[in-house]
Amino acid sequence: MMMALLKDDDELLLNAYFDGELDPASAREFERRLASDESLKARYDRLQKLREGVSSIPQVDMPAGLQASVQSRLDAERPNNVPVLRRRTWSYQALAAAAVLGAVISSSVMMTMEQFGQRDNVTSEVVAGHIRGLLAPQPYDIASSDRHTVKPWFTARLPASPQVPDLAAQGFSLLGGRVDVIGHDPVATIVYKHAAHTISLTTLRSGQSIPDQTVSGYNVRSWSDPYFTYVAVSDLAGADLAAFERAFSKASPASEIK
Repeated sequence: MMMALLKDDDELLLNAYFDGELDPASAREFERRLASDESLKARYDRLQKLREGVSSIPQVDMPAGLQASVQSRLDAERPNNVPVLRRRTWSYQALAAAAVLGAVISSSVMMTMEQFGQRDNVTSEVVAGHIRGLLAPQPYDIASSDRHTVKPWFTARLPASPQVPDLAAQGFSLLGGRVDVIGHDPVATIVYKHAAHTISLTTLRSGQSIPDQTVSGYNVRSWSDPYFTYVAVSDLAGADLAAFERAFSKASPASEIK
């Protein structure tokens, strides 16, 4: 029973902290707990993602026709001798209209949260693939600096394979490639090197939206063409990773991808 009460108190503190309702001393104490309590930090992160997802829902005005219809029904059912300011009784039709509107809003929230969660999972899996590569004896399955070797290797193993440009002149040396599994799909990951930094470039099906971000200390940068969505992961600085994107995009125009 005491543990349940403590969890309830944490939930209240967590929401109060999020809403800026804690006094400075309490806020500092809660932040110290947040830094040392992994379970509490996980709940904080989930609430943060929830609020970000809800805030990303586009604001849509109620259709004028729906508002007029509900108001008309309420006015029609109000007896003539009842003042307008008195509380009105909702009809089944009006309640149904409100229920439909609520269902639409709830559906939008759920769809947004599902898309946010899927996108977040894909990013985590791509970063995990990069980390596994760094921990392995070598971060590739095929070791070659020759794009004419790496590209056919992908083609023989995957239904669709990206161009593998040689970017050595731009400062990004081709090391090789590997096949990662994202979700349930095998995908091509091209491995480059810039100075002492390894870059994993994972190619997903086109149309996916992956935001630029930092995950577990690694910078993530993504861009798309009509064929693939590319996700580059590295401990390179953001400006260098942006230069890599420009070099790769210029060397492998979408019209040449087969």
